[in-house]
Amino acid sequence: MQKQNKHFPRTHTSGFTLVELMVVLVILAVIVVGVFGVVISQNKAYHSEEAIIEMQTNAQIALQRISRLIRMTGFGCKDSFGNDFTSGNLATEPTEGTLQGVAPNPTTSLLIINNQGVNAIATPDQLTLVCAFKYVGKITAIPAPNQITLDVLGGTLSSAEPEKASIYLYPSTTQTYETISNITGNIITTTNSVQPQVNDQVYQVQAYTIRLVNGHLRLDENIDPSTASLDIAENIEDLQFQYGVDTDSDGHLDAWVDAPATIRQIKAIRIFILAMGTNPDLDYTDRNTYTLAGTTIGPFNDHFHRYLLRTTIMMRNLNY
Repeated sequence: MQKQNKHFPRTHTSGFTLVELMVVLVILAVIVVGVFGVVISQNKAYHSEEAIIEMQTNAQIALQRISRLIRMTGFGCKDSFGNDFTSGNLATEPTEGTLQGVAPNPTTSLLIINNQGVNAIATPDQLTLVCAFKYVGKITAIPAPNQITLDVLGGTLSSAEPEKASIYLYPSTTQTYETISNITGNIITTTNSVQPQVNDQVYQVQAYTIRLVNGHLRLDENIDPSTASLDIAENIEDLQFQYGVDTDSDGHLDAWVDAPATIRQIKAIRIFILAMGTNPDLDYTDRNTYTLAGTTIGPFNDHFHRYLLRTTIMMRNLNY
C-alpha cells in the first residue's frame, strides 16, 4: 500500500500566460502614452499662454509710458510764459519749413513729427515732444558765442548728464532749443552757437524722442535721437501715430491725419503699437489683419502671435 506524503500535499495552481501579459503591457502603454500626450499638450498650452500674456503686458506697459509722456506735452509752458506765446511760437514747424524729420536745431515746437509716409512695418513713425519748461535764471554775460553766464550759480540746472538737457532763451531771435554740453559754476556751454542778449530769460526744456529701432521701442531723453537711449519695450513690430486736427478752429476735431498741415491744428494724438511674440508657435498660424492709422497690414501667415494696441490722447497742455 502506497503511503501519502502528509507534510507536502500537492496543489494545482495556474499563472498568466504570455499572451495575457502582452495584452496588459499594451493596455498600460496606451494609457501611459495618452497621459504623457495630455501632459505635453497642457505644458505647450501653458507656455503659449504665458508668452501671449508676456507680449500683451510688454505692449501695455509701453503704451502707458508713451501715453503719459504725450499727455504731459506742453506742461509748464503756460505757467512759465503766460500768454507771451499765444501766437504759436512754441508750436511752429522745423526751420526747413516741413513737418518731416528733426532739424539739427529743432525749433520751439511742442511736437516734432517724423512721419515716414506710408504706414508700414518697414517705416515706423517717430515723434519728438516737449514735456516741461522751468525757469532757471537770467543771462548776465556772454563769454563766448556758445556760452552764457547766469545770475545764479548754475541756475537750477543739474550738471548730471548735461547733454540730456536743453534750454530755451526768451526772448530769443533763434527760436530754437539749445542742447547743453557743459555746466561749470554759473556758466552754461551749449553745443551750438546761440544768439542771446543780456537779461534774456533761460528756461530748461525736457524733451523726449519716441522711436522704433530694430524691434526696440526707444525713448531718447533729448531733442535729437542719440545712441544714449532707454529701451522701454522689446518685440515691437510697428509704431504709428495719427493726429486729430481742428482745421476750422471751432474747438472740435475735424479729421485724423498722418501729416498735419500745421502743428497748431493738433488737438489729439492716436498711438498704434503692434507687438509680436518672442518665439514662434508652430501650432499657430497668424492669419489676422491689423489696421494701424488707417492702413491694414497682414495676414503674415507665420507662426508668431501678435497683439495690436491703440489709444487716443487729448492734448490738454498746449498753449496755442
